[in-house]
Amino acid sequence: MKCWVRYKWVTGGIVSLFLLCLPIQAFSQKASIQEVQVKGIPGNWKISFSVDHCFTEKMEEAIQTGMPTAFTFYLHLYQVRNWWKDQKVASLQFQHTIQYSPIRGEYQVILGERGATKVTQSFEEAKRWMAKVEDTEIKPSSDFKPGLLTYLRIKAELDPVKLPLHLEYLFFFVSLWNFQTEWHIETISP
Repeated sequence: MKCWVRYKWVTGGIVSLFLLCLPIQAFSQKASIQEVQVKGIPGNWKISFSVDHCFTEKMEEAIQTGMPTAFTFYLHLYQVRNWWKDQKVASLQFQHTIQYSPIRGEYQVILGERGATKVTQSFEEAKRWMAKVEDTEIKPSSDFKPGLLTYLRIKAELDPVKLPLHLEYLFFFVSLWNFQTEWHIETISP
């Protein structure tokens, strides 16, 4: 009986110690692509989607200090081919960048796919702009064949923060808020 109690206490202590040593991110929800919408006709589509759970507390703190932060979005259009590797018929990459100006109390968000800049004093609104892609046009190459099964792969990731000089060694916490989503696959047309 004494050994059993000691065993339970030791294993319980080890599990508790292990859980305490895990980074906080292990308990947070993972960023993911959601609400994908595809509009248009074959060969001329407009894609809309959002990224959920892409802001962590550390990331928000860094943005509030004025550190520029960028999300990179990757969109790849493929067609299924029998007995051969699927063919990539279109590819699109763009960024959303946010920077806070403490002097003006404004958030500037650059939407790379539109070449537009938006300004707001609301952090919540700026975060929505960063995480939402609306009606981005993707046009396939001349290799596109109508009638074949076509699908879209979408991924988002936080660009690594580039700090001046050797500050990246001092601000090791920056790596704690890196994220990237899994590839989201959306069937577009047969």
